[in-house]
Amino acid sequence: MRPPVAAIVPTWNRKREVLECVTSLLASDYADLTVVVVDNGSVDGTSEALEERFGDSIVLLRNQTNLGFAGGSNTGIRWALERRCAFVCLVNNDAVVDPTFVSSMVRSALADPTIGALGCRNLQMENPDKLWGAYGLLTYGPFVVRMAGQGADDGPLWQGQRDVDWIIGNGSLWSCAAIEDVGLLDEAYFAYHDDVDWCVRFHEGGYRVLYDGTIAILHRGGGTSDARQEHVFPLPYFLARNGILFTRKHGSPLQRVRYTLWSTAAMLLRWVRALCSRIPGFPERDRNGHRYWDWEVSYARGLRDGLLGRSSEDPF
Repeated sequence: MRPPVAAIVPTWNRKREVLECVTSLLASDYADLTVVVVDNGSVDGTSEALEERFGDSIVLLRNQTNLGFAGGSNTGIRWALERRCAFVCLVNNDAVVDPTFVSSMVRSALADPTIGALGCRNLQMENPDKLWGAYGLLTYGPFVVRMAGQGADDGPLWQGQRDVDWIIGNGSLWSCAAIEDVGLLDEAYFAYHDDVDWCVRFHEGGYRVLYDGTIAILHRGGGTSDARQEHVFPLPYFLARNGILFTRKHGSPLQRVRYTLWSTAAMLLRWVRALCSRIPGFPERDRNGHRYWDWEVSYARGLRDGLLGRSSEDPF
């Protein structure tokens, strides 16, 4: 069976990365695949470069403003649902796939009609012998969730199948029939925890969320939030705000208490590091170029807006 699949790539001001990503998707051996790029209001010439390089080989959808991962993905998902696609495959703009990737994902998903969402193991782009991440655990710890396999050596431990709390959004396959039942990504999150929320809703709808470690994708990761880039995504703001949003939406009273205690303790420890970073001789930035002090200020703004139930007028 070769049911129609739409590979959806939301992007924002990452021209070089998305061109590489789309090139790899167009080399797929899957016959009924449409590559759909959603440009979230980029100002770096992304849309123009995509049109020049690929022309009618892809579908290019342009959002006038940045709607985040959730809103950008939903733009592409709506396009796929209107055209009766069987699956949507979400691929980050900083990922590269091999020619058999989509075929392998579809074959795995078709093995059981109750599979609503399928994830794969994400390998580090620079060092494919190590994992960027495998699958997710819902812990209600400092950041609500934890990623299994992050930074671990690749090997048999990660190359099996298992039902999981949530799958990594990059390189994930979603049943359109299940989406019609469960609904689209919750755009209130904008980005981060939106895929976790979606998996929880798939579970609640009676669908399996499966991790298939026999399939892999190369993932650079962290590009949009790298402080050394010209256009930087405010990761700490959304981690804080969305942690509260998610816990209020899904957490039991005990889980809310757990999250509050763990996140408060972790934040206090990070503030110690941030204060030390202002002392001459102490490291000022992390490996991604973020100033520790600025990271915590952004996180605090996210906490404030999460507690008040609002979004910042300009989190960027």
